[in-house]
Amino acid sequence: MIFDEVITGFRVAFGGMAERTGLKPDLVTYGKVIGGGFPVGAYGGRADLMDMIAPSGPVYQAGTLSANPVAMSAGLAMLKKLLRDRPYSRLEQKTEVLAAALEKSARDAGLPLKVQRYASLFWAVLGEVTTADGQVRAISDIPTSQKERYAKGFHALLARGIYLAPSGYEVSFLSTAHTEAQLEKFIRAFGESIRQ
Repeated sequence: MIFDEVITGFRVAFGGMAERTGLKPDLVTYGKVIGGGFPVGAYGGRADLMDMIAPSGPVYQAGTLSANPVAMSAGLAMLKKLLRDRPYSRLEQKTEVLAAALEKSARDAGLPLKVQRYASLFWAVLGEVTTADGQVRAISDIPTSQKERYAKGFHALLARGIYLAPSGYEVSFLSTAHTEAQLEKFIRAFGESIRQ
């Protein structure tokens, strides 16, 4: 079993989704989060699988940024900070408050909006979700209005100084760097944007 922790690694828990689910993957992959935001990736796993990698085994792996000292130093500093500060419950609480505020703004404007969230990850679903549990779990569950509504909202928010991912199909996430003032600005800008 391979866990792709490119998005969830060190964001949902120090041990990622493996920790949250209690499952023990054979291999795990990480993106630039392992380098403190620098362009680098990593994988790890059971010793017998890792022994397959050269020089111990027959599988050769290399990359332009492999073991880059700047990225590795930034990643180590980030890991130490996460161990020291344990921000996960605070981040999850901030995300819950943000999601509730965005949904309330949409309700007040008479627009359908569901913010799906998990830990510090969130995704705004713009339109009616017709699944039994109200959650998007497959591409076919995404409202047909998502792309058009997200594009309009993206540009309206950008004009107000809020930059989200440019695709309505990408998740967003909060970090320890986001302040209460920034979240309040986001909520205000969101409310203004949907009224527009």
